Amino acid sequence: MRNEELDQMVEKSFRKEPDFYLPANFAQKVTFSLVRREQWKTDLHEYLYLTGVLFSLLAVVSGFYYFVDKEFVLKTITFVSENILPVTLILFLLNFIFFADKVLLRLLFSRWNRT
Repeated sequence: MRNEELDQMVEKSFRKEPDFYLPANFAQKVTFSLVRREQWKTDLHEYLYLTGVLFSLLAVVSGFYYFVDKEFVLKTITFVSENILPVTLILFLLNFIFFADKVLLRLLFSRWNRT
């Protein structure tokens, strides 16, 4: 296609009204959608980061207690290994509550607070 033909097509399209119309709040909806998607990613990264920090702190404290009072750590490990199912369920529940607080509730509230 030559430049002259392209210029003619552009001029013709500017003279005529388009066959479709966008709603008045179209840009606001697109912006809100992009912000919500980025907020979801940010919230998920924050949750994963905080979870990693908590596990790291738990590992450091466990290592410190192992050197200070080896018997206490061994009793704790024995207790956890004997009650593995309740401990796992409690940890899963606490992790889900933390995930819901940091990620899911923010996502739900951002959907409800549309302007």
